[in-house]
Amino acid sequence: MRAFLELESLTRVFAGTPAVRELSLQVGEHEIVTLLGPSGCGKTTTLRMIAGFERPDSGRVVVDGRDVTGMPPQKRGFGMVFQHYALFPHLSVAENVAFGLETAGLGKAEIESRVGRALDLVRLPGTQGRSVSSLSGGQQQRIALARALAPAPKVLLLDEPLSKLDAALREQTRRELRSLVKEIGMTTVYVTHDQEEAFDLADRIAVLRQGLLDQVGPAEQLYRRPATQFVATFLGRAGAVAGTVEGVPEDGVVMCRLGADICWPALAPASAPLTKGAAVRLLARPEALAFAPSDQEAVLNGQVTERRFAGSFYVYRVSAGGGELEVQSDSSDAKPGDRVGVVPRAAPAGLFAFARSAGEGDGA
Repeated sequence: MRAFLELESLTRVFAGTPAVRELSLQVGEHEIVTLLGPSGCGKTTTLRMIAGFERPDSGRVVVDGRDVTGMPPQKRGFGMVFQHYALFPHLSVAENVAFGLETAGLGKAEIESRVGRALDLVRLPGTQGRSVSSLSGGQQQRIALARALAPAPKVLLLDEPLSKLDAALREQTRRELRSLVKEIGMTTVYVTHDQEEAFDLADRIAVLRQGLLDQVGPAEQLYRRPATQFVATFLGRAGAVAGTVEGVPEDGVVMCRLGADICWPALAPASAPLTKGAAVRLLARPEALAFAPSDQEAVLNGQVTERRFAGSFYVYRVSAGGGELEVQSDSSDAKPGDRVGVVPRAAPAGLFAFARSAGEGDGA
């Protein structure tokens, strides 16, 4: 896929504190890339640098081979939808969608045509004369999207546009949004802190942490082969126990000794090779573990501290090996306080070994 939008070593510092550090990312033509991470990780600052509202201290923004880093926002031809829709309550739907088209020097007939086309795209045809205050939250979100689409932008930028909607409407709207963007064929960068939203919308996800890009790739790749401890724990759930590397990793798999007679295989990060005897933190997805008799081979014994009903299954928190693991089970037999044995279901899938720093001590 041809790179249409390129971020080259973007850095932005506020009051001596880096908000974004040497961030490089390529977004393909017609691709949807989500910037995902916790509050304060640099997502919105990155989006604002792409849009031109923030000037990077270093680095470049390149669109279709053209450096636009010094170009003002209105000259970039991008569409933007914000968390706050910023619709004008005193204007009609048509006037809101047309806002900005008049200054582009378009004639009345062309403006009316673009407004109608944009409203058709967001599934709100014939609403031109309505007041925006008469619309639901989901409809207002789509009007804001129509306004961004009306100028036929090269790039669409969205900053948590669904965060004000309730859960059911948010799920419906994000699926409609992905379908719409794919139908139009638009290069899109979407900012969110919601993992489920990122999984639903994105072709690829870029995970940010403290201004750094930790990993970028399809959702399944990030979930199944996280490059860092942060990605492993931020995407999905993962319990942890301390261990020691037993032997040299082979084909990306390392044996982790968790006790005198207990070794579990785990996936090792390619970016940070592990050596024999290294102290590691073994992270395990709940669905990667199962209960087993305490005398079974490679079983890790522990005590149930919590049981949670999760619809079609139960999730148990188990204190074991100096750390805490979570086990997903169809059975509700185990209760808090029970002694249980835990083993991997299909190791090394869902098990990840990362180097443990000296400050983490022997516990997980």
